[in-house]
Amino acid sequence: MRISKLQISAAVIGFTIASQAHAQMGGGMAPESTPVQADATVPYQNGVTALRAGDFPTAIKELRKAYDANSIDGNIPYALGMAYSMSGQKPEAKKAFQGAVRSQNAPIPAFLQLGLVAIELGDKDLATKQFAALQKKLAKCDSKCGDEGRAEIQSAMDELGAKLNP
Repeated sequence: MRISKLQISAAVIGFTIASQAHAQMGGGMAPESTPVQADATVPYQNGVTALRAGDFPTAIKELRKAYDANSIDGNIPYALGMAYSMSGQKPEAKKAFQGAVRSQNAPIPAFLQLGLVAIELGDKDLATKQFAALQKKLAKCDSKCGDEGRAEIQSAMDELGAKLNP
């Protein structure tokens, strides 16, 4: 499946919004947020800038450096997965998104993107597991999560559900 410029723009805008919302929420819904280590910050920022500009080879290179420096923060493999996905490297995107969802501060869009890439790769079971993970997160969503957090999870569930059951 080819990704249109509109889809790329929407993904980058979504990534930007998710990154900003994630930062505003103190790193996400996880009980303890893991800040990006200083040595990962510059390549992470460079990678995100390249991703926003559509320079996927540079984004991948920089985000790999950031991941090598800090493999704990879920935002780094999520951004790396987006770069791989947008460049058409679906198996690599799947691996990166899997790393993101295993992290303590996994961004909600990582579950969605892993599910979508799994569907593209013919792995409906993995996509179904991501939908179930989102359902579980929604069920656990409390006052800390807030309306915005619930809406983000519900939106991801709706999009993934529509692809799972067209």
